[in-house]
Amino acid sequence: MPDTVEDNSLNFFWGKARPVAEAEEVISSMHPLIAHMLDVAAVAILLPESKCLGLDCRQLGMLIALHDIGKLTPAFQSKVPECWPEQAFGRCPDEVVMSRHDADGLFLLDHICKDQLAPLFGTNADGLDWSPTDKKQLWRAVAGHHGQPVSSDENKFQNADLKLLAPYAHKLVRVLLDIFRPPPIPSYSFLEDLLQLEWRLAGLTVQADWIGSRQEWFPYVRPEDVADASGYFWNHALHRAQAAIASAGLSPANISPFQGMARLFPHICNSSPIQALLEVASFPADPTLIVIEDMTGSGKTEAALVAAHRLMASGHASGLFVALPTMATANAMFDRLAIAYRSLFQPSSHPSLALAHGRALLDERFVSVLAPDDALDNTTVKKGRDDAAEVCCSAWLGSESRRALLAQVGVGTIDQALMAVLPVRFATVRQAGLAGKVLLVDECHAYDPYMQEEMVALLRFHAAMGGSAILLSATLTKSVRQKLVTAFREGLRQKESVGLSCMAYPLVTLVGRDGAEELPCAPRPGLARNIAVRQMSDASSIMAYVSDAAAQGAAVAWVRNTVDDVITSAKALEAEGLDVMVFHARFAMVDRLAIEREVLARFGKNGTTADRSRVLIASQVIEQSLDLDFDVLCTDLAPMDLIIQRAGRLRRHERAQRPVDCDEICIFSPNPVADPDPQWISRVLPGTAAVYRDPALLWRTAKVLQCKGQIRSPDMIRELIEEAADTSDVPNGLMMASDEAEGKGRAARGAAIRNILNYDAGYTPDSALWEREVRISTRLEERPYVTVRLGVMKDGQVWPWAALQQTSLAVPHERKRAWTLSEVSVAQHTLAACPVADTQMEAVAAARAEWSRWEREAEDQFLLLLLHETEEGWKGFGFNGKGQDVDICYDKKYGFQISKRNLA
Repeated sequence: MPDTVEDNSLNFFWGKARPVAEAEEVISSMHPLIAHMLDVAAVAILLPESKCLGLDCRQLGMLIALHDIGKLTPAFQSKVPECWPEQAFGRCPDEVVMSRHDADGLFLLDHICKDQLAPLFGTNADGLDWSPTDKKQLWRAVAGHHGQPVSSDENKFQNADLKLLAPYAHKLVRVLLDIFRPPPIPSYSFLEDLLQLEWRLAGLTVQADWIGSRQEWFPYVRPEDVADASGYFWNHALHRAQAAIASAGLSPANISPFQGMARLFPHICNSSPIQALLEVASFPADPTLIVIEDMTGSGKTEAALVAAHRLMASGHASGLFVALPTMATANAMFDRLAIAYRSLFQPSSHPSLALAHGRALLDERFVSVLAPDDALDNTTVKKGRDDAAEVCCSAWLGSESRRALLAQVGVGTIDQALMAVLPVRFATVRQAGLAGKVLLVDECHAYDPYMQEEMVALLRFHAAMGGSAILLSATLTKSVRQKLVTAFREGLRQKESVGLSCMAYPLVTLVGRDGAEELPCAPRPGLARNIAVRQMSDASSIMAYVSDAAAQGAAVAWVRNTVDDVITSAKALEAEGLDVMVFHARFAMVDRLAIEREVLARFGKNGTTADRSRVLIASQVIEQSLDLDFDVLCTDLAPMDLIIQRAGRLRRHERAQRPVDCDEICIFSPNPVADPDPQWISRVLPGTAAVYRDPALLWRTAKVLQCKGQIRSPDMIRELIEEAADTSDVPNGLMMASDEAEGKGRAARGAAIRNILNYDAGYTPDSALWEREVRISTRLEERPYVTVRLGVMKDGQVWPWAALQQTSLAVPHERKRAWTLSEVSVAQHTLAACPVADTQMEAVAAARAEWSRWEREAEDQFLLLLLHETEEGWKGFGFNGKGQDVDICYDKKYGFQISKRNLA
């Protein structure tokens, strides 16, 4: 076929096909491909991130428009026979060789249209031309917009369909070149610059395609409406794109000038030393890493926000993402940032604040600030939106955790950021969300070997993308700090290592291309502590200690290392007449969120004396980032950094009077004898031995604390952490288990390295093991978990547990949310199946029909447990991983409990 086509034949290729009714009439059954490509290009040009790519808007528009060129293929066009472009291809054949249009697009760009696309590329100042390999990096970025990179098959040269459509592909390229008239893109002299463009272009393409594909924002038009494609782009697509970006909550938000600590936090009258230091310290002129090490309660978070604002105001970043270790800490940080985040931006801007984790839409505070899709359009701004105290997030941003990273300010779990460096679908969207922001990571020490390697990769990737980062910790070892600093500088292409030597505490480390600067800092006045350490080796002594403090009206917490131990201790104390609260991760979400709110209100900074007079038995959910304050604190033995973190919940705030005048932490631990046997920890704390696999680390922690007899901060913190981390001190009796733990740690690091993306490989299938059907996790779990949804039979229908707790969730449109709020995560070996009686099968099937298709099909991962009420509480039945019968009890006070059925 000659390389000529009728002028209007391109308009009959469809890009989107779904009928739209307006005024009860169908306007069009399809949206022309050329219109969709121009819609997406218009969005890309107007998105704020587009300015960071270093391309002229005409060059960028041309590149992005080409993202869906693969939809020209008969394989794609035949998916909707009613919209088959008969004007171009003739009658629709009965059979078409199927293929993926993203891979076909890459082939068209890289081979079929390479001559037509030649005007898009030019030489640089050194006279260097684009190589075919360099061009392919750009084509991979725009073609692989369905969540993962694609490769082109050289054998497609033999495909008759591709030869059939070649004239139309050539015509489409010529039309786009005529619309955009892009000046040639000079070739890149440095590989790192081209790599950054490739990754950022990949993320921008997906983001623009998501917005440009939304039918509510880009209504379908008829083929005759794009007869003048240039006019469609300039007069229609750009206008629609501007409104769509506003509705999505992604309009540019201008940064306010930095005006000091008082501007961000008017309630803080006197800056702490760490805050004062970061107000005036000289930052590097390029992407910057700031590591802040200081005590809990020193104001690290506010200091980090001061530093972040300075970086933003100086042009280093356009926003902020705060990553925390758990959903509970992310929820708490969202509440804190809701008060201050608007001060980061000009009053006339409308920045979004989004909560990013898998259960964000269960947080009532976040749901309450979600704005309808049209509420952020500048033409329909709600009255009062200029109020600087108002919190807002568009529904489009808030509906998915990966989209939430695109908000100007995001708060979420560290997992959401780590997925940016894993081969998960749409990782490039997460990269795009982080690339232009300051990445602020709280509690950056709290990672196992697997997550630590991911964190190293994230810092390297973020620096390579031009981003700055701030890391916070109260208990960071020197070796981990060195590893994180080295990773960031590797991302900046600085191969020369920078040795860190300062052992001061508190300490700020500033890192840039030119090296690292370590700045010792004075401790916050009044925060210096001398916490006595008392060790007890039996549970009865701890219980007596707790009971005595409770009798004096103290706020008491006992942090236990397993949920089973939490429940056992709480029940034992209740039996002795104490009023006990229980907090751990094995509650239905509706109950867990309610408990979390009560714990923060009762034991937080503003808790009253009467409210605080309670005993809380909790798991590790309270050990980090939550602003809790107890008069008396007990804890099971844990690694030193976690003991110090837990101690940070003790007498945290100034109070006029406390029922117990004793600054002491009580540690439940076996005696750290000089020659411990292999059962040293498991004999006393079997659950702890299962959670923290290196007994030598626990032994060193107990030994150091017994030797010192106190946790004196700040001057003893560094010493305690480093001595406990000294792996040269391992008793013979614990050597085998310690070596096994070290081996598992090396294996975990190796697994992480195999999983993480190879930045230098570019956005290509070779950059990692990209698998559509394999779920890559941010955390290495030795035992898989299942999601159990609690249901209750009522009037012949299965109701979500949450719908019985909150009547507002009983209405039909809230059922999906009610099921999610009824979830509990349980180890699969303890509960693997939930059988259903024949008489209940129909009702259970109807309940599961309310779930998403993926949840229905993943029957081994999403279980529905029917509870029935008895005199002893809510009961259920199931099978464990070995097929054995288990009894289940759910209690709003104690949570989810499983026990083997006694068949005697």
